[in-house]
Amino acid sequence: MGQWGVWVIFAIIFAVAEAILPSFFFLWFAIGAGIAAITSLFISSVVLNLLIFLIVSFLLWISTRKIVQNMYKGSSTIKPYQDQFVGMKAKVDKIDDEGRIIVKIKGDEWRAYPEDEENYFNVGDDVIITKKSANFVYIKKIKAFENNQKKDIEE
Repeated sequence: MGQWGVWVIFAIIFAVAEAILPSFFFLWFAIGAGIAAITSLFISSVVLNLLIFLIVSFLLWISTRKIVQNMYKGSSTIKPYQDQFVGMKAKVDKIDDEGRIIVKIKGDEWRAYPEDEENYFNVGDDVIITKKSANFVYIKKIKAFENNQKKDIEE
């Protein structure tokens, strides 16, 4: 296998890394290695082909950096569906014999834990989601939540 084969292997490794990782970074190195593989058929100098690989990869990365940043610009502010629950109002749907609380959020049933141990809930109580963890949520009664907000403002 000649020098071109090594560059093809590098191109494949970078392409696989690009496919596996959620970044948009290794594609340019895969293209640079592919171009270095082609040029290695005509140029036998390893140093020159390495330089071609580095220059092509760098130029591609720099030239498309702004485009990629604009593509991902608004995506970081969008929360996944379930992370949007914090701050939402819900209603206590069920409380079973063991005291497990089930709330309905947008039609889905979620296991809930009280934010404060002193809160006692009844079926039909309006609550607010204070945080989400794994597949359950923490809740507070809306009146208790509003009273705590007022205390925080006064302090």
